[in-house]
Amino acid sequence: MKARTTFSACAAAQIILLAADGAAGAAELRDEIIVTDTRKDALADALAAAEAKSGNVDFVPAEEFNKRFAVTLRDALAFSPGVVMQPSAGEDGRMSIRGSALANNFHLRGVELLINGVPINAADGFGDFQEVDALFASHINVIRGANAMTTGAAVLGGAVEIETLTAQTAENAISLRAEGGSFGTSRLNGAAAKDFGRYDAFVAATWQRQDGFRDHAQQRNERFYANFGAQWSDRASTRLGVFLNDIDQELAGSVSLAGALNDPQSAAPQNVAQNWRRNMRSARAFTSTTIAAGSGEFTFGGSYARKSLFHPIVVFILQDSDDFTGFGKYEVAGEAAGLPVALTAGMRFRHTDLDSSVFGNFSGAQGPLFSDSRQRSRSIEGYGELRVEVVKGLEAIVGATGLSTRRNYDDKLNDAEDDRLNFKEASPRFGLLYRPSSDVQLFANASASYEAPAFGDLTQAGIAGFTPIEAQDAFTYEIGARGRVSSLAFEFALYRADIDGEFVAFTTAAGVPAPIFNADKSRHQGIELFLGYDFSAETRGYSITPRLSYSFNDFQFVDDPIFGNNQLAGLPRHIGRAEVDIRMRGLRIAPNVIFQSGRNFVDYANTLQSPGHALIGVEASYEISPSAVLFLDARNLADEAYISNYSTVADASIAPTLNVFIPGEGRAIFGGLRIGFGGKP
Repeated sequence: MKARTTFSACAAAQIILLAADGAAGAAELRDEIIVTDTRKDALADALAAAEAKSGNVDFVPAEEFNKRFAVTLRDALAFSPGVVMQPSAGEDGRMSIRGSALANNFHLRGVELLINGVPINAADGFGDFQEVDALFASHINVIRGANAMTTGAAVLGGAVEIETLTAQTAENAISLRAEGGSFGTSRLNGAAAKDFGRYDAFVAATWQRQDGFRDHAQQRNERFYANFGAQWSDRASTRLGVFLNDIDQELAGSVSLAGALNDPQSAAPQNVAQNWRRNMRSARAFTSTTIAAGSGEFTFGGSYARKSLFHPIVVFILQDSDDFTGFGKYEVAGEAAGLPVALTAGMRFRHTDLDSSVFGNFSGAQGPLFSDSRQRSRSIEGYGELRVEVVKGLEAIVGATGLSTRRNYDDKLNDAEDDRLNFKEASPRFGLLYRPSSDVQLFANASASYEAPAFGDLTQAGIAGFTPIEAQDAFTYEIGARGRVSSLAFEFALYRADIDGEFVAFTTAAGVPAPIFNADKSRHQGIELFLGYDFSAETRGYSITPRLSYSFNDFQFVDDPIFGNNQLAGLPRHIGRAEVDIRMRGLRIAPNVIFQSGRNFVDYANTLQSPGHALIGVEASYEISPSAVLFLDARNLADEAYISNYSTVADASIAPTLNVFIPGEGRAIFGGLRIGFGGKP
């Protein structure tokens, strides 16, 4: 079934969807999404929502990554400019959007990660990538900066929103997937779906094992997902979902620059001697109900998550947490004073209750108790956005978010160390969206963002007491364009963020979490660019589509009393990926290169840089039938030694340790088979 669309919010998504049926008839299908039935409706609705943003957003359907080896969000978002994923250990690492979270080279902050509209970040903003399985996704929205306001997010990086598969959006009633390859990698995935009419059900599970490229880097991950839907009437529906995660992961650790480049497979000796690991068990349930109310729509629901963490590093960390979320959102469209208007308003409540115990680590064995605390964070967020089409094709957008968040720290060993902090802020947003044609959009916006410190900032290395850390706030300006001109798809954005109190981190000892500080003033500015051109030959039955995703990053201090106008450490100036996608009669071959270059300082004094790299790879797949595909992914074919990630330091010339580098993986080949059965659910 074909559904006409005029414009994709992410130009990359457009090319992928156009190529979904191969090269035959490519010119005819250039304005169409090639999907079926209810999946078509879901993707079309998601595209329409992305089109409405007056800023740079990406819409990434599962068709972009489910026919290749995609384990992490880094694989799924490979062609989203401005989104940087730098692996540290397995599926963990740094996610940065427009320079957010430069203070962290692991875990999640500065970006909200949402599943079906529900944030998986704790109420203090901290989160885990490992709770996400790309194979459970129907599509992913990358909503940069304040464009994420209508999700409730108000942080610098914005939000990554994952919509998971349901029986209504699954391609097959039963699907099986088997993958394997380098570093002892094996992964199995299975899913089953059934649409009963008023009710539907979808279940999926993934089993994954990997020895790892480095020593002491084994992984064992098991994930389960279930989704149930009920259509109570034409005006009311409910959806319920459950996620279970069982993750065991060894941590190879950071080494010196020479060690990372000359002996990249070796682990840090301390990590092996103390058996550094990050094992997590989590269960998460959510529900969402949508009711048509007059000419609008009201959505409400909530979630509960239980997580246990077993985390021996330089100390031995044991944590158990309970996380509660409630939300409500109202959307309505109509006319006011003869002008088309649309209003979105909503609220979220989040509460996280975490028990944290820190022990000594004696050669991997749990030692004496150092600290024992209860950490409670609560967050109440309200947001609203009004859109008015002032003249045909031109929309003005005004909105704001309000945040009230609290941190309560109770020391179970010493009441004198108890502490409380409250943070409150309102963040406005103004935007313009202009459509000069049905295939092109121009946008501009100015918006504020705000991020309160997480417990990891306030308690530093997990030892008692609050550190005097302020919130980080910023004001961002953005202009850009997106769309398609003939066979050229494009996405371009230019942004600048002026930041007060940016969170920065200085590593002071090998293996010890970096202390967090506030910079005075800093500036993030950059360019996000995607280009794709569809060369199709209908009569010859092939297509050639070169694609480029590129980010220019210029992040610096502004008149800092210590570092002047130095470049902020954490990310290189230039990051990109280029590929040529060649398709003919079910066969796809896509040679590619991933590159980083330019100034990439490890320290804020700008005395040491991490070297750039260019990794050559190739992807290939063959569609045996519409529901069966073989695929191959060869990475770093030149076996180049490179740096994947690092921890920042204040001044490398006088630093007590420079064992802060994470080596990247060497040459690797992965392959797999994906099969669907039973037609549509």
